Amino acid sequence: MSPRNKRPRRRKAVPPPAPATVAWWKRPVTWLLTIVVGAVATWLGAVVLGAISQWKPANELAEQLAGRGPVVVLDVKHVPYPQEGALDYVYPAGADLARLDAKRPDDPTVEAGAVDVERSTWEITLVGTRDEAGEAVDLRPVLVEPCRPSLTGIREPNESQGDSKKIVLVTHVDRPNPRMLVDDPDGEDTGAPFFSTHKITLPKGEKNVVQVRALSAKQHCRWRLELDYLADGRRQTMVISAPGDEPFEVTGRADDSAYTGFYLSPFDGCRAKDGTETDRLRITGAEYAQMVRDGRRCPY
Repeated sequence: MSPRNKRPRRRKAVPPPAPATVAWWKRPVTWLLTIVVGAVATWLGAVVLGAISQWKPANELAEQLAGRGPVVVLDVKHVPYPQEGALDYVYPAGADLARLDAKRPDDPTVEAGAVDVERSTWEITLVGTRDEAGEAVDLRPVLVEPCRPSLTGIREPNESQGDSKKIVLVTHVDRPNPRMLVDDPDGEDTGAPFFSTHKITLPKGEKNVVQVRALSAKQHCRWRLELDYLADGRRQTMVISAPGDEPFEVTGRADDSAYTGFYLSPFDGCRAKDGTETDRLRITGAEYAQMVRDGRRCPY
């Protein structure tokens, strides 16, 4: 066979070169895992730090409040308890009657915007933030406007469960230049101006609760408290308001017939006009006034 008639030889196919191996730390999945793990670690760290901050002892409270002045108002709390709080409550004329007819709020002042009748009691928690203890040397109510006639919305009874033996500071906000007085029926200095002979020491990080009871017999008064204290070598003044930066309020009693309505005490067991039993019997002020004139406990 001549060379021209020879069949060409088949060449073996050469496989393509294998791709280069990518280092593990350059792979996209590695970067994704790194980002996820880092985010989770950051979140867990924030949770742990938040939990630890809640466990800090009381002596570190001042450090947490650093930069807010030598005396800090930590809390302002309304006292609704019958033995210390209001004698009665007055709901605004536009209150949600369907809600109130169904159930009395645990604290009408805080939960339903009611105003305490004749006395309003608040607890104010103060904390000192300086190494050298501060001293509260005066506390007084300052009216935000002249007192007005008593409110005549819907009155709610608040039966007393006994007198409190706790010493509180009492002030008559419906009188000129009201001062904080000692209210201690068993003490010799009851009725005396408290800060004439006392002061309140405010050590660093220590909570001090001051209970203030404001009284008004015949008028509706709104006020804030001014606290004078000694700290950083000088006398300073701070203003204390109710929650929401609102003024404190108390109203005196109006004539029974002037009220829009009355809730009767469930302890009297009064029935509605149709004879049904209810713990939330509401009648008009005129009906209540007539009931009192007749010497009756229930209107029907």
